[in-house]
Amino acid sequence: MKTIGEASTPAEVRAEAALTAVADWTGKQIGFAPASPGIASPSHRGVDSEAWLVAVDQSSPAYFLKIVNSDQKAFIDLEAVFEAASIAAGLGCTPSPRHLARDADAIVFDLLPPVWKTARMDDLRRADVMEQVIALKKAIHGSRPFALSWTVFDRIRELDDARKAAGVDRPDDLWWMLDGVEEIERAITAAGYDARPSHADGLASNIMISQDGAVQLVDFDEARNVDPLYEIGILLNEAFPFEEEMRPALEVFEGSFRQASLDRCRAYAVADDLMWGLWGMLMNSISPRGDIEFLKYAQWRLLRCRMALRHPGFELKLRRL
Repeated sequence: MKTIGEASTPAEVRAEAALTAVADWTGKQIGFAPASPGIASPSHRGVDSEAWLVAVDQSSPAYFLKIVNSDQKAFIDLEAVFEAASIAAGLGCTPSPRHLARDADAIVFDLLPPVWKTARMDDLRRADVMEQVIALKKAIHGSRPFALSWTVFDRIRELDDARKAAGVDRPDDLWWMLDGVEEIERAITAAGYDARPSHADGLASNIMISQDGAVQLVDFDEARNVDPLYEIGILLNEAFPFEEEMRPALEVFEGSFRQASLDRCRAYAVADDLMWGLWGMLMNSISPRGDIEFLKYAQWRLLRCRMALRHPGFELKLRRL
């Protein structure tokens, strides 16, 4: 673990700048070491930010520092992230954010103890874990609104515009996928929904599980006011390959199973796959981080989007919304 003044790489210099920006730590002994590096495939984890473990006046780290990568700044509002995480921490859903270093594009959080591990998709298939995850997300849905509202369709348009501006080659059938998702947006808009504050993240890697089975949510970069069924839809899409497996979790969320809710969850999952496919294509073209498998991740998400749009029951799902 290095201390302030010992940085020898550009990443360490950025970490030092963020840590010295924390006024409460002036004059204290600060140590820092890199956390797990980001990967996009086979697990999407830690791609948006550089992550550091931080110790203050002690040998063991007690804080987690994240510094947004330059290629992600357009998509992350750190003030909104800090506010959303603060609200969720007040509900006991996530570790508390402690310091916002705006000029360093960084936030410092409390660090969960070493007995906590990153969830995997097979963890989410356990009923006890899924029930806890849903309970945490529902608690956030009942909190006061977040600063920002958002839909997956807004982000798709933003990413597709950025893709065009960057001259990124597109798959021959991208127009067809965009048309299919436009149908989804029209159907959901016509049916209506009430946006609620949400974690708005379906990745297993942004769920933490302790040795005794407790659960916490992390990473509020995507937190917005959204349709709660978007949040549940992308969670179920991460955890389960078949709709039959999704039904019990949806029943836990709503209290009883409703086919229209499952149909909406599945429709949102299609849009979310297209969104992340576009993101991966764009990052593969413009990101300086050549060690991240952005294109592989994009191809996987677009493949799943195609499969869902081609399903013979797709149009029926939209009519049932």
